[in-house]
Amino acid sequence: MAKQLIFLCLAMLLLAGCTAQNRTREAAPDRIETRPLSTADTQKAGQRNGDAGRATAVNADIERVREAVWKMDSAVPHSVYVNGKDMWVNVHTEEQLNHRERMKKAADIRSQLLKVAPRYNVHVRIDVK
Repeated sequence: MAKQLIFLCLAMLLLAGCTAQNRTREAAPDRIETRPLSTADTQKAGQRNGDAGRATAVNADIERVREAVWKMDSAVPHSVYVNGKDMWVNVHTEEQLNHRERMKKAADIRSQLLKVAPRYNVHVRIDVK
C-alpha cells in the first residue's frame, strides 16, 4: 500500500512539473512587428472612425449650452454630457427649491437650451449648491 502511494505521488509530481514547463513556454510573448503609419493609413483610419469634424461640432454645442446656462439667473453649469442624440446638463443653483419648483425650473432651462441646441434631446438635472 505504501509503495502504491509513493508511486502515485511521484507520478503526480512528474506530471505537474511537465505541465508547468509547457505553460511558461506558451506564455512567452510572440514577436510583434511594428511600423509607423503612413498618411494614407491614417486617412483610411479616419474614414473608418467617422467624421472627425463631428467631435468639434459637439464641443461647440457643449460650449454654447454652457454659455446659455451662465446667462440664466441663479444657474451655474456644472457638467454637460453628450451621448448620441441625448444631452445631459447638470445645473447648480443656490435657491432652495421644492420638488414642483425644481421641475418647473428644469423645464424652463430645458426649453431655453432646446433653442440653443435643437438637435439634441436635452435632459436637465438641478442640484442645490
